[in-house]
Amino acid sequence: PAHVVWAVSGTDAELPCDVTPPSPKDRINMVLWFKDSTGIPLYSLDARGGNLESANHSFISNDLGARTYFQTSGVYPARLQVNNVGVQDEGVFRCRVDFVDSPTRNFRVNLSIVVPPSRPVIYDDKGKEVAGLAGPFMEDYDLALSCHVMGGRPQPQVTWWHGGLLLDSDSETTSEIYTVNRLFIKDVSRSLLNENLQCRATSSDISPPVTRDVALEIYLKPRTVEITSPAAPLSAGKTQQLHCETTGSVPPARVSWLLDGELLKNAPTSVRTLSRSNIKQTTLGLKPRAGDDGKEIACRAENKHFLGGMLEDRRRLNVAYPPSVTVQLESNIDLNTVKEGDDALLSCEVRANPQPESNSVTWYHGDQLLDYNESVGILPEGHRLTLRGITKESAGDYSCAAVNKEGETRSSSVFLRVQYSPRCREGFTSRRIGAIRHETLDVKCEVTADPRDDVKFSWTYNKSRDVLPVPGSRVIHSGLISVLRYTPESEVDYGTLACWASNSIGRQSVPCLFHIVAAKIPQPPEDCILRNRSSGSLEVQCVAGFDGDLPQHFMLEVSEATVYSDTTPPSQKHGGPVTLNDQGTRHVAPGPPLYRVFGAEPMFALNTLEPGRDYELAVYAVNAKGRSDPPVIIPRVRVSASV
Repeated sequence: PAHVVWAVSGTDAELPCDVTPPSPKDRINMVLWFKDSTGIPLYSLDARGGNLESANHSFISNDLGARTYFQTSGVYPARLQVNNVGVQDEGVFRCRVDFVDSPTRNFRVNLSIVVPPSRPVIYDDKGKEVAGLAGPFMEDYDLALSCHVMGGRPQPQVTWWHGGLLLDSDSETTSEIYTVNRLFIKDVSRSLLNENLQCRATSSDISPPVTRDVALEIYLKPRTVEITSPAAPLSAGKTQQLHCETTGSVPPARVSWLLDGELLKNAPTSVRTLSRSNIKQTTLGLKPRAGDDGKEIACRAENKHFLGGMLEDRRRLNVAYPPSVTVQLESNIDLNTVKEGDDALLSCEVRANPQPESNSVTWYHGDQLLDYNESVGILPEGHRLTLRGITKESAGDYSCAAVNKEGETRSSSVFLRVQYSPRCREGFTSRRIGAIRHETLDVKCEVTADPRDDVKFSWTYNKSRDVLPVPGSRVIHSGLISVLRYTPESEVDYGTLACWASNSIGRQSVPCLFHIVAAKIPQPPEDCILRNRSSGSLEVQCVAGFDGDLPQHFMLEVSEATVYSDTTPPSQKHGGPVTLNDQGTRHVAPGPPLYRVFGAEPMFALNTLEPGRDYELAVYAVNAKGRSDPPVIIPRVRVSASV
């Protein structure tokens, strides 16, 4: 049988031939090489008449012959070297050895040529040739690539490798000239990131494989996401930074912030990406509000190439904010229907973080801070204010205030309306009214009440020992005012009038009293003083005396000075106030007054007195009964020339 020799196309082949003589005494005459059935040797070695070293080598004049040489020295067995073999050189070669004495020997060699396949071509699952990166492939999704080679003898084997590890050795022949290996990897893992796959095509072990490396582009889901800022309280209304870090995503994850599931679109953010470690850091500038306390902040990392491929880290916000306070009435009554004598319980509803201490809640009535006072029924205790035995004075605005480390807040006020039965308005509880017989006077009674729309009045008066009603025809009512027209006819008509009022809450418990007395002439003013004014004029100031129970006014008369006797008291001689109670007599009655000055108060300014003349001043109190007698006399008033 023929000895088989494999050689790779384009390389050199060595065809062995044993030229050793059977006997040591024998020697070689000729060596002839034939190919297939050709009768003409393609190569000959002629050693006749000599040894192998000096033998004559010759080859036929063709391509194959020119590429052959028979090597006999230094090797065993001898061999025919064929350079740059090709498919056309394939066949059965016969080596014929002629000896001098021994019979001819024939040695057959079957030369088989190995033809490497073409360089592999890579296609994706859509049949598109991969020229650069293969992919992108998605983590946890399938990967499909096919490697195609053309030609190759014997039929090549196409395989897929990853880092020296065989992935797939199943190749198939799709036609006479194409061999394909279809690689399928289920659930691509993160380990293939930045890795290469290699397709190898091999026709024989003596031929180095033909390879093609392909780099993989792998998209990865985010692996981790974490809000790295400490879980410390945030202050409402102040911008604070929250940091979030995500790893593992290729390409880098898109990071977004959500508050209770709502995307924060306009919040300021900054991004820093560390490519080598595949880390993305995001900072959110958050300005929380009080209402954000307890809400959930979420940092979301997502790779847009994955449907639902996102991770979130969530955290409950702890937002510190000043108290938000409101006042409510806890009793089962309306703020507008509280009656005098009722009790009321007010509650201060506080929403704050941190919650204030109960003793930090304070209560206000208007702007007055309320202290605990059981005697008057004001009982502030933390978040509650108890008002016992409410009075008319309890009406008004109530508010509360609370404080925590974020600040102090005072609530808006609630108005407590207290309904009460009528009572005398200030200044109308008891009044003394002077009257003149046969003259009608208007006695005005004024009360306060709530409600005020349904106030009714009645009048009574004491006459001797009886209390008698006053006929309504003599009374005029208008809201909270009642006016009684009263005319005393005799002494017995002087006495006390009582004004009573009532509304839906009740009747006035204590009437308004008006003591009708006989009017008198007023008493003279007292303590009159004469002084210079800064303007250069004179001023007289007195203190009003008893008005005789009638409205009074005051009058000053200016007359020529009166001459006094030597017994005039020194105080009068020096211009002090003089009355008729003082010792002294007039030698000459004063002349008619030069002019009079009137005023509602006993205060007079004198601007027209002539310098160098002496004047006498007389001050009177005047009412409907007349003027005071005697007057207050200020004698010898002189204005200096410099005034």
